[in-house]
Amino acid sequence: MFLVGPQARYHLANAPLVQALVQVRFPVSARLATVEGIAPIQQGLRGTYPFMQQLHQMNIQIGPGAAPPGIVGGSAWELRDDDGWAVAIAPDSATLSVGSAYEGVEEFGRRFVEMVQVLCEVEQVPRCDRLGVRYISVAETIPGDDASWRSWFRPELVGWVGNAVVVEPTSVTSAINQVQLSSLPTPVFAGAQAMQALVRHGLVPAGTVIPGAPPVTTGAVSYILDIDVSVEAPQPFSADSLEEQFTELHSQIDRFFRWTLTPNGETHFGLEEVP
Repeated sequence: MFLVGPQARYHLANAPLVQALVQVRFPVSARLATVEGIAPIQQGLRGTYPFMQQLHQMNIQIGPGAAPPGIVGGSAWELRDDDGWAVAIAPDSATLSVGSAYEGVEEFGRRFVEMVQVLCEVEQVPRCDRLGVRYISVAETIPGDDASWRSWFRPELVGWVGNAVVVEPTSVTSAINQVQLSSLPTPVFAGAQAMQALVRHGLVPAGTVIPGAPPVTTGAVSYILDIDVSVEAPQPFSADSLEEQFTELHSQIDRFFRWTLTPNGETHFGLEEVP
């Protein structure tokens, strides 16, 4: 999807990532709206997510395109641990999310596969209609220097608001861009209509609320980079197949984010290549 080749593995000591999400959508299973229906799923995931609460309204969108119906006014469930990992189960979707506890794609992928396997074994979900992966990054500006973001991200990304055309005493208070992409299927997504992406990026003021699970509120003037990539088409609800597709969707996000950084950005976020 992106004209960015495979990148060396890297770690960010000061990563701007605030939330990572992966979601599978499937045909409605009314059982999952009931205590009796969610009980065996809770039992299957209890070792990882010991706590559960009921959600009376949930509409988490992962992937571009028209917003799905979601579950509004019905019952959904949230399983979580003490570290900030959570699984939200609705009659038509399952969403894994994590915030500051995120340490790498390996654990994120392992937990995703665990969630899918439990849905396969316990609920026998017949098919997956959509798989989406979304990463939300919030790069807070340096106190006293609201223009510091301009040197962190490539000029191709930030556009004209990031160059000298805006001069003091004029300041940029908000600038949001949204780009939707669609790509032909690749062998990884056999039978899929297309791989899609929605990239939202730009400068936002403190107090801006970014929809997520849960919503993210910026604590300072920040440059945000919200990337979600998805594939939408009916396919077997197979843990092996969905894991392979998850890996490819994450790779697209990872390569694109790496491309956005300037040398100053690499330094600011503490980028280090790892074996």
